[in-house]
Amino acid sequence: MLRTTKLLSRERTKGSLKQLKFEELKSLDLKKCATVGDIVDGMKYCAFGARMLGEVARTIQTMIAAKKKPVLIYSGLENSPLGRLLQKFVENKWCDRVVLPSQYVRQKQRGENAIVVGAFSERNAEAIYRKPARAIFINPFDMARPGQIRDGYFPDAVFADPRYIMPVLYRSLDEWINGRRTSVASLMSDLASYGGVASQVAKGAEALHAMVRDKQCLRFLTITGAMTVGKMDLVICDMIETGLINAISSTGALMAHGLVSSIGLKHYKYNPAYDDTALARRKLNRVTDTLEPETNLDTVEEVIGKVIHQLDGARPTSPTVLNKLIGKYLAENYPNERGILKSAYLCGVPVFVPAFVDSELGNDLYIHNIKRKRRGKKPIVMDLESDSKELVKLVTAAKRFGIFTIGGGVPRNNVQNVAPLIEIINERLGTKLPPRRFTYGIRICPDRPHFGHLSGCTYSENESWRKAAKNGVYAEIQADATQVWPFLVKYILDNSLVLGKKTPHA
Repeated sequence: MLRTTKLLSRERTKGSLKQLKFEELKSLDLKKCATVGDIVDGMKYCAFGARMLGEVARTIQTMIAAKKKPVLIYSGLENSPLGRLLQKFVENKWCDRVVLPSQYVRQKQRGENAIVVGAFSERNAEAIYRKPARAIFINPFDMARPGQIRDGYFPDAVFADPRYIMPVLYRSLDEWINGRRTSVASLMSDLASYGGVASQVAKGAEALHAMVRDKQCLRFLTITGAMTVGKMDLVICDMIETGLINAISSTGALMAHGLVSSIGLKHYKYNPAYDDTALARRKLNRVTDTLEPETNLDTVEEVIGKVIHQLDGARPTSPTVLNKLIGKYLAENYPNERGILKSAYLCGVPVFVPAFVDSELGNDLYIHNIKRKRRGKKPIVMDLESDSKELVKLVTAAKRFGIFTIGGGVPRNNVQNVAPLIEIINERLGTKLPPRRFTYGIRICPDRPHFGHLSGCTYSENESWRKAAKNGVYAEIQADATQVWPFLVKYILDNSLVLGKKTPHA
């Protein structure tokens, strides 16, 4: 259970007043995390895969503390790195034994807790679903008890590669139970031998290390997905404030929802006791397993309105200019809150939003322009082409550029597209801009290339478009970003690999 609750609304049920309570979420603050266990513990206040990992870790700790230890059900190779790690759970007396699914089916014993690691055959599924008192499922195939998982509600499961999840869980439990604290650097050195996502994460740490050490590299963060609602906003702030990134390309939704935390408002954990119809009546907007009260967005609109009011409409503006003005407003009016646009403003990091209209920010500007017209004032025209010029200027001024990508979509392609844009400018206009392809690329996205959409685009495919340098340093991590991203950033911060804290300006 999360430690903070807040009354959001009341309803009358059968003549009585019933309080609806939702658990408050908290942004993951890496500055307060020293170890792997600290990060995993903080994840349970977040959303998506991070919450899965954080909550399951604490549930397993509770199982271990019981007199009757849980059983590990695992169909993989006994002598593999993962198989040997599971034996350590038994040697530490955290678990009673490791059994094959087929062995578990034949056992008469029932009623014990189980941790089911990896896939299992359909012929063994009924027993695995029925016999344990409580079962935790760790696999990338969405395999769990029938009815256990619902839309927005994912108890007792981590849908991810166990070759990555189990080493993270082991390090966390070893800290919480035995007091052996583990640095992220130690975890990264351990992951390389496990294969799968674990090895991808270790390679990602090396690639990010190389990109940050290159002082002639302009570093972009491109980001999609509900990462600010998912409480990863302070991770972005850390990347900005320490100089890990020099520019951001984002969805407008990410920046809009990020403003919620920037002005001291809250997001909440979805409670499956209330369906989406009930949430809609109370204007509680669900984002997977998270709630965004409409009142938050109303308050965000007031802030944006005050910023827009500063613009006279005499000349076009751009998303980077508007985001800078919002950051300035936050710095002047919310000095005690951390926020992405505030940090970006103070550190001189431009924030591009190439699909600006597809967001709450775009909605707010649309409404404000209608109000301006009613008052006889000129509307604010958003000039996206000026941001394209700024992007070309940034990239051609640097000797090399690299990309750290969360997800895919328009923000990712917007930055990658600068390479062919420069190419065709030179070919069609006869200019001599220096050609640029990105030299470093680290991407965290669960999608596979065979799905055929941009989020699944490989770096090799980018090379065919002359976007990526042939001999660049690249790492692709097919995982939920909330489970991986914080560890990569903490790895860099712990090893003092960043270029030094940015100097804020007024």
